[in-house]
Amino acid sequence: MRVKLFLLPAYLGIACSLLFAGLHCSHGQDNDSDVEAENEPLNDIKLIAQSAAIPSLKGESPFVLRESWWKGNLKPGNAKLIQIQLFRRNEYQFWMAVPDVDAGLNLNVYNSEGEMVESETVTFPETNVVSTIVRPKATGLYYVRVSLKTTIDKNQDWAVIYAYR
Repeated sequence: MRVKLFLLPAYLGIACSLLFAGLHCSHGQDNDSDVEAENEPLNDIKLIAQSAAIPSLKGESPFVLRESWWKGNLKPGNAKLIQIQLFRRNEYQFWMAVPDVDAGLNLNVYNSEGEMVESETVTFPETNVVSTIVRPKATGLYYVRVSLKTTIDKNQDWAVIYAYR
């Protein structure tokens, strides 16, 4: 069986998370106010998002998972913005994950004028992941808005990954 190279990080991440399921990793970053762009290879919450992404990364017209991703900490009812360059004619899928299955997640994309971009939301019932697919009409700066509904009382660490085709 041939494994496509772009799937290798996801498969390795899932294998490592299964091997080290009982261990808790801390990266020493406890930042409440900023969105952080990351390139570190392993993060428990990122692995949750990657697991949800696997079906979209294979098949006849697979998405290609990007290496960059974002993480942070959110209070219920608050939101964070991630600035990203998107290109017309491409299709993008974003996945947001948090550790608490009861947390209500919102994931939306806005153009540079602050208008919500038409998107297709993908839900993963009984999980802590939400996904959205966007097809930008123009190349430019966009903003991915992540937020928590007030269905929980405590802050949540989160991770967002994305892919294109």
